[in-house]
Amino acid sequence: RYSGEVRARHETTLGFRVGGKLVERRVDVGMRVTAGQVLARLDPADALLTAGQAEANRALAAAELQRTQELRQKNFVSQAALDAKETTARATEAQAQLAKNQAGYTTLIADAAGVVAAVLAEPGQVVAAGQGVLRLARDGGREVAIAVPEAHLAGLKIGAGGTAHLWAAGAAADYRAVLRELTPV
Repeated sequence: RYSGEVRARHETTLGFRVGGKLVERRVDVGMRVTAGQVLARLDPADALLTAGQAEANRALAAAELQRTQELRQKNFVSQAALDAKETTARATEAQAQLAKNQAGYTTLIADAAGVVAAVLAEPGQVVAAGQGVLRLARDGGREVAIAVPEAHLAGLKIGAGGTAHLWAAGAAADYRAVLRELTPV
């Protein structure tokens, strides 16, 4: 008999793909969330300005490309000049799309249904790209983490069956259990 902790089989630490100032957190520890639900937001001002600038550069490059194509048809510019404008137009298109994506990354969205297990950042805090803001215990499988004394490890094998009994739930709280993993930690 060992005591342990029931927890989600998969817990994910969620963070923004860009850095910025956290202006809103819509969930607290213990709240159930659904896939696609907005969890938190960063201040989008800088990202929107960058996206606007990139879109303006894209529009300028497209206009220059069109003018150069017209001049090429009249043989006033070389093919190399036209190729350079086409390359610039493709590059600015990619930059505009990237900036638009970056602006969208200022909203943290749940990638799966589950329960908020921990809050790691508060509104007003400046967070770096990838820094954990929330930990989400995903719906689905559960596991019981137990600490086994070293002297008992030799008698345990992966795949061995057993019973998990939840003391807080009374007599009807027995579940079939399978030893999934043995780790040295």
